[in-house]
Amino acid sequence: MDSSRDLDPSREKNPEEERREEIGTEGSRPRLSLPALVSLSPRLRWAALSGLFALISGVLTYRFMVRHLPLSIVDEFQYIDAVNKAQRWDVVLTGDKTDQYARVLAACRGVGFGDPSTVIHQGACAPYVPDSDTFIYGYTSADIHSPAYFFLTGWMSWPLQRLLHMELITAARLTGAVWLWLGMVSLAWMLRRLGARWGVTVALPIAVASMPGFRLTNAYVTPDALNLLAGTLIIASMVLYVRGEWGIWPFIGISIVFSFVKFQNVFCVVAALVFLGWYVVTVLVRRHLTHHGDSDDAGGDGRLRLPRLWEGIALVVLPLAGSMIWMVIRSHAVAAVVDRPPLDPPANLDGLTVFSSMDDAYQLVFAGTGWSGVTSPWSIFPNVLVALLVAGTVATAMFDVRADVIERAFARSALLSCTAVGPMTILLFAIVFGASTGVLNRYVMVLIPVLVVPLCGRVTGRVAQGLLGVFAVGALYYAVHFTYIN
Repeated sequence: MDSSRDLDPSREKNPEEERREEIGTEGSRPRLSLPALVSLSPRLRWAALSGLFALISGVLTYRFMVRHLPLSIVDEFQYIDAVNKAQRWDVVLTGDKTDQYARVLAACRGVGFGDPSTVIHQGACAPYVPDSDTFIYGYTSADIHSPAYFFLTGWMSWPLQRLLHMELITAARLTGAVWLWLGMVSLAWMLRRLGARWGVTVALPIAVASMPGFRLTNAYVTPDALNLLAGTLIIASMVLYVRGEWGIWPFIGISIVFSFVKFQNVFCVVAALVFLGWYVVTVLVRRHLTHHGDSDDAGGDGRLRLPRLWEGIALVVLPLAGSMIWMVIRSHAVAAVVDRPPLDPPANLDGLTVFSSMDDAYQLVFAGTGWSGVTSPWSIFPNVLVALLVAGTVATAMFDVRADVIERAFARSALLSCTAVGPMTILLFAIVFGASTGVLNRYVMVLIPVLVVPLCGRVTGRVAQGLLGVFAVGALYYAVHFTYIN
């Protein structure tokens, strides 16, 4: 429903408009103001916001972590072993076995969530745990991920171990708070850069970080801890490229780095490329209609940026090829050829299963309730936040609201990406790994920024920003107070 309300994306605010936005006014109409924040200089403002986010991420992670000493069933047993190896400069390869440190943790602390009666202890709690008592007979599956996260976690844990005399598992889990903090800061930066009001810039990252799904990714040792940071930087770099503010190399570099850290981050790379493709087609169609006199609402289309041919090829080929770097290295660097028991059943592409997964991302992305039956803390807040973000995306994509060509193309591509990621997950695991798996929240959480971006231009009024702030505070209180797992 593009109409004459489409705005020229190349238009920049004049100093007076920017000043009015900073102090929370637009003409005589009052806007939500954050006096203590907006009165500071830009550097102090962001320093204060960063400090607030650091405090929130630390409290959320620590509160949950100390209540859940057993290892996460989502492969934390293998991941902490890989971190332990990384501190000795040892890279986990196919065929490697877990060391005694991880085995003793799994035997003494156990593996599981929630009720202590459901925790599984892998063997007797003793200084030595044999292969027969451990998961997959002593072999590790951590080789599925590159060593990047494990080495980073090992290095970040070392000062905490030495200065505060923490155990490795405790120090490694605390690094999840750092990644959540960086994700919140990057999300706030992206929102502000794309035109969000300060009320949205502050409240939305807090609301997102308070969702239950982040307790399962950032209070345990897992490469999924980088989900929010990875998704935000990938999406921001593509949007800023399309707006003509950045070149192609930030997107290419960021995509390769985060896909190397965890292959599933390629979902977000694909979502960014879907946006680019949708935007290009939209501009070409609008220009065609304008040329033939069939449209009178494309006056600014000539100033919209289209990628050159070589840029388009590089934007598609290099990130996707880069995402396969570790897979190629892994296939040629095998520690030992062994008959390791499979972790997942063989691929079985049932049409009904693939079709029924189309709404999985919306249901799981914040709630943390996965195909495996794992349920993070029960909460109504994920449903409300998903409804809010989907409403903003649908409004931008389909309704006659103030949105420029870039915003509308992004919203439409976001709906496509978030709907298709469920089937894409099942097909990817079947084709690349030959395995059958379901859609887990830790796989689709990297798409959270895709749903967040369209809200920038929708929540602008004082009441709307105030309600978002109330929601964020409520979600934060609930996350801090209720740390159990159902």
